[in-house]
Amino acid sequence: MIIQLPTVGDSVAVLFRLPTSIWADNVHLVGDFNGWSITATPMRRSEQFWEVTLLLTANNTYAYAYLLDGMDWCSEHNRAERAVGAAPLINLLSAPIAHARRMSMAS
Repeated sequence: MIIQLPTVGDSVAVLFRLPTSIWADNVHLVGDFNGWSITATPMRRSEQFWEVTLLLTANNTYAYAYLLDGMDWCSEHNRAERAVGAAPLINLLSAPIAHARRMSMAS
């Protein structure tokens, strides 16, 4: 689940969440926003979710995927939700796993 939160200016706070039913010791969010680095954006585990919030530039499109335990990739096909008052909108595209692997190896 992805939620775009209200912010001021030309940035958007975006909350990325995965359920903790996805078993892993660690999860990293990987994508255009961090140069496809497999270590730059670790997610925190709570009781219900793996989550991380990023501040992204508005009116852009970002591809992303999740890396579990440094070896297993996963993606999701959920659309980002906008919280009330969240504007401007950004586009988030779940990257195919083959694309995520290729991009992270190139970085």
